[in-house]
Amino acid sequence: MEKYINIKSPFTGGKVKEVCTVEEHEFRKERFSVHVRYYVCEDTGERFTTTEQDELLFNELYSQYRVNHGIPFPEEIKGIRLRYGLNYQQITKILGFGANQYAQYEKGQMPSESNGKLLSAAMNRQFMLHLLEDSRAEFDEAEYNKVHQSILVSEAKPENEVQKRLIYRDIRRSIYNGFGQLNIEKVSEMAKFFICKEGGLFPTKLNKEMFYADFLHYKLHGQSISGLQYQAIQYGPVPVHYDTVYDNIEGISKEIVVAHDMESTKLRCDSCNTNVFSEQELKTLGDVLAKIQPMSTQEVIERSHEEDAWKHYREGNQIIPYSEAFTMRLV
Repeated sequence: MEKYINIKSPFTGGKVKEVCTVEEHEFRKERFSVHVRYYVCEDTGERFTTTEQDELLFNELYSQYRVNHGIPFPEEIKGIRLRYGLNYQQITKILGFGANQYAQYEKGQMPSESNGKLLSAAMNRQFMLHLLEDSRAEFDEAEYNKVHQSILVSEAKPENEVQKRLIYRDIRRSIYNGFGQLNIEKVSEMAKFFICKEGGLFPTKLNKEMFYADFLHYKLHGQSISGLQYQAIQYGPVPVHYDTVYDNIEGISKEIVVAHDMESTKLRCDSCNTNVFSEQELKTLGDVLAKIQPMSTQEVIERSHEEDAWKHYREGNQIIPYSEAFTMRLV
């Protein structure tokens, strides 16, 4: 897919077109099909990219590799350390990593396959206690006892993980949730963002705003915002189990209104917390809001029915892969 954009070529100052396509790239001797976006100078035919475009390629490439080899994502690696209440030096001693290695993994550096599997195993508290015992010589007695107690009192299974599985069921990262970590706080604040900004919303329109925000973010950055899955139903793309999802968000109230001689439920809330989003995520939410807010619910439904993401998966209410983000027309 190609389109002309309003920027000038760095080579000639002439016209530039953006190309969006799928290419095969190699990483650690494996081949992966990834979506790429780049610019082409009309005069010279030379190809160039921005940091954002490079980020898209590598995010999707690394996400596929992590999923295929069971390697935790950076935020999960950070979560291991925080869950056990450890500093970098302590967790490095326990796992036997090199200096600064754990910090680099948290920042996005890809672990080796063996280190990745060790990190996955470290999510299990009992395994972590065994590792601590094996590395006892690395600590003096006082610090060992402190670390042991910190791991021991950590939650065996954090409460929000239980909630995730009850409400969302399949929370494994894949192309069907945009390789995003299911984040209940972001799901909640994302829904409240659109409801607050719209001054109240019918679930049908909210569903479309959630869909377009997650898929647009994947298109731009190679990862969804919320980690939600979406399916194609009669009225367009919606989050899987969206009724249950919205029912479990604190701060959202329901109002029964009469429209077209029918009773409908309108969602309302007083505030949202945008601090949970990154600058990139907040920009995506704002861009989607600017595009969809002026549209009526029926207009949004009709426009969503033009998307391949709906047309290709509506039979049987199938789950929509995030790869369809690159075919979107509305945003």
